[in-house]
Amino acid sequence: MNPSKSFGALGLLAATTLLASCALQRQDTAEHARFDQYAGKPVAQFTWLTSQHGRSAISRDQLVAWSDMNRPYLITVAQPCPNLMLADGLGITSTIDTVRAHTNYVIARGYHCEIKTIQPVDYLAMRRANTRE
Repeated sequence: MNPSKSFGALGLLAATTLLASCALQRQDTAEHARFDQYAGKPVAQFTWLTSQHGRSAISRDQLVAWSDMNRPYLITVAQPCPNLMLADGLGITSTIDTVRAHTNYVIARGYHCEIKTIQPVDYLAMRRANTRE
């Protein structure tokens, strides 16, 4: 293969990846702002039972984990955590059904990202505000 064609294809791939990343970042910024607005003061821990599976990344360093249908927590992880936004299935470590800041980790595609802060989200207030919009 001609080296100039290789570099052209590589450049096109890089540009496509960058554009997709920018679009994803704009969407995630809105989701992050929505949860951040209703996040309370940091707590040291929360209960995380094995039957609970709700969690999703909303920014490069944050995800929302649901302890039940109406109780999400905004979790901020230490950087670097390069695969947080790319991970299909995020894992959260716990100790005796409890997730603790500075002790447990979010697992994203093989990376163990330390949990820095945990903030309860006032989900009922968030839902009420969204129904008024």
